Amino acid sequence: MADFRRWFTVLAVLAVMAFAANAQVGVANGSANSLLACVATAAGTPELRPEGYTELAGDIVISCTGGPVLQVGASIPTTNIVVYMAPSVPITSRFMSSNGASDALLIIDEAGSTITTGVVGAYGPKAPQTLCSTSSQQTAGGSACNAIVGVDPGIGTTGPYEVAVSNACPSPFTGCAAAQNVYQGKIGDYGANSVTFYNVPVLPPATSGVTRTFRITNIRVPVPGGNLSGTLQAIISTNPNQTLPVGGTAINIGIVGPSMTASVKPLKTAFQQCQPQTVALTANLIFTEGFATGFKTRVVPGGAVNGVPGNSTGNTTYAAEGTNTASPSNQNIPGGLYGGFAANTESGFIFPSLTTSNTGTGALNYTAGLADYGTRLKAVFYNIPAGLTLYVSTTSGGVAPTSAPTVIGGTSTLPYAVLVATNSGEATPDGSAFAPITSTTVGSDKLNAIALSANSSGAAIAVWEVTNSNPSAQDVLTFSVYVSYSATSPTATNIYGTPITDLPLGSPVNDVQLSMAPEPGGGTFTTANATQGQTPTPRFAVVKTQEGRYVTISLCQTTLLYPFVTGAAGFDTGLAVANTSWDPFGTVNQIGSCKLYAYGVTVGAAGNTPIQSVVPGCDALANPVSGTNCFPIVPAGQVMSVLASATLTNFQGYVIAVCNFQYAHGYAAVTDLGIRNLWSSYLALELSPVGIGSPRTGVSGIGTLAH
Repeated sequence: MADFRRWFTVLAVLAVMAFAANAQVGVANGSANSLLACVATAAGTPELRPEGYTELAGDIVISCTGGPVLQVGASIPTTNIVVYMAPSVPITSRFMSSNGASDALLIIDEAGSTITTGVVGAYGPKAPQTLCSTSSQQTAGGSACNAIVGVDPGIGTTGPYEVAVSNACPSPFTGCAAAQNVYQGKIGDYGANSVTFYNVPVLPPATSGVTRTFRITNIRVPVPGGNLSGTLQAIISTNPNQTLPVGGTAINIGIVGPSMTASVKPLKTAFQQCQPQTVALTANLIFTEGFATGFKTRVVPGGAVNGVPGNSTGNTTYAAEGTNTASPSNQNIPGGLYGGFAANTESGFIFPSLTTSNTGTGALNYTAGLADYGTRLKAVFYNIPAGLTLYVSTTSGGVAPTSAPTVIGGTSTLPYAVLVATNSGEATPDGSAFAPITSTTVGSDKLNAIALSANSSGAAIAVWEVTNSNPSAQDVLTFSVYVSYSATSPTATNIYGTPITDLPLGSPVNDVQLSMAPEPGGGTFTTANATQGQTPTPRFAVVKTQEGRYVTISLCQTTLLYPFVTGAAGFDTGLAVANTSWDPFGTVNQIGSCKLYAYGVTVGAAGNTPIQSVVPGCDALANPVSGTNCFPIVPAGQVMSVLASATLTNFQGYVIAVCNFQYAHGYAAVTDLGIRNLWSSYLALELSPVGIGSPRTGVSGIGTLAH
């Protein structure tokens, strides 16, 4: 399986070579004066992610046949080529200079493909990739880079044929250096949805059976925003058109695929706050790519020898992230992104000769076509309470994985991702060190996890980067979430022993939101410039909210319902609560008070007045008077009570008691204060806690928290 990835790439390159051998350089057996005919086609129609602002469109290949034989030594005519996106979306290829020149490139005759058929000199596909870097060339009517008609003598009986050469040698122009064959595209000269290649030399192939090609690559586009929701097309215009007669026809260079889906799978219904936890597993975060190439590595893993990718020397740790210095510079074969594994990388055609400084810092270099990182997956945890430590697994698979690739970031197709940033650093620019967090272990089980630090708002971020992926399957990556906290001894201010403060009854500790990264809310760019040709690459939008609860912690409470309570018209009710957390079963002893919520009426001479009254627990008051203005503190193994006549004067209705300890049981006795010796009693109902997924129910004397 480890070789599967490499062989896909090799097959793709062989296909490119076969095409180029028949199409780009040939034998000039005589003159030809036919009309030059050109056609534009798409090299591929890749799926584009709905979340992506910098999705890589398919290459455009312009193929030309026929045309006149030009005079050797003459200047080669030039044309300007404009490519428009339809629907109109801004092109987001990276700016490589302040004038709008980008890393969208045009390559003549598949330079760098090393095809040898019929070639003596370093021309056509055998020519080195050389940038036309003259700034004056990058405008309409500017000075073109030198390109004149030369001759290659051919091999054997093939005879000589015309090639584009520089003017670095005199007549007879045999053995001259090849002319520049890589041109930068300028973004925005004819609208934000356009890229223009100025002063491109067009040498007619002339000879029958010979084709000249112009490949346009590294065009990136944003999908979010509404304009692009189906098929992306390119429309080509040339000027002068007779030099390169192609244009007007729309060709498909991309189609929007399904979105990435993410979910939270709880692995524990609820924790009890008074039961301490040591790195306890609480949930899994599950990311599923929308289509088979939705999760991408930074570059093709594996090095290359003489321009041919797939050599086993590149199967090294994190080679797919570009840490192997040879890797990025070897994703440079024209057409190599199609039909092979290179379609599963964030980088496009990489051109090491073209770099630029980071315009934001001036400290780091960017390489044309090279993405800053592989696909990153992000989790934002909200409302992490004080006293709780949150952990995430540092690799996909959660606990120290049993199925990690033999070489992480190498040629294995087993999907895998590693933690690269927490709380900051969603985007790391090209040239910075790839620094995964892989060796941290916590807890007695030696979990492959790391603690997150919540900010002042109680939020924390985890970001994982894809290091291995399968181009032929829909990958699923799972990360685990753990929590730990301790239950402190009861104090005057924390009666039931709480390191997790101010947590309402049964409430979840909010949620975790899942997305790709970086995105405007936490990355190094804003929505305003999300569609411009700036850094970082790639970058993403949150097209839909995907979230879930990562943990639910219930307070150690019991809720009791007293259905009938009266302290009016000569009657009284005694409300008793037993704290049975002291028992023979080894239960943690707890201590706390109860808060009484009374709902009913005040009985008076003028009639009954609706009332909702609250009697706090004595632990909540600075100057408590037990049984008068508050409900007493109930130690483990004891029973405490109050009279309605003392705490709820002239009240009649029902009472809900929320007790800050588990295993509370209630009892009520209603009496006429001995006038007629009337007396009745009942057991309070125990209500299920609200907010942990079950409806409120009550059972006489027995509830969900009972023994």
